[in-house]
Amino acid sequence: MRLLRLSLLALFAATGAQAAERQARIEVSELFCPSCPYIAANAVKSIDSVEIIQGDYDEDAETIVFLVSYDDAITTPEAIAEAPMQYGYPGRVLDDVSGS
Repeated sequence: MRLLRLSLLALFAATGAQAAERQARIEVSELFCPSCPYIAANAVKSIDSVEIIQGDYDEDAETIVFLVSYDDAITTPEAIAEAPMQYGYPGRVLDDVSGS
């Protein structure tokens, strides 16, 4: 029984060690109104473990690019980019800055 507990403990420890904080750049488009960037930001931040580090809004292009950090054991850049679509704003991953 003790061997089983130690094996499970080692398994959980190894799994936790594989998780890492990553960064990605996410572009959200079709931001037609003044409040659209805020709504898009709230959608991005609603994903567990996601924090917005920087946001660059281009009013003329009606887009915003977010540099985000996230835990790759919890979410993916693709899931983060999909979040604003619930409000009608398409998102896409520009790049995974940390290379995952």
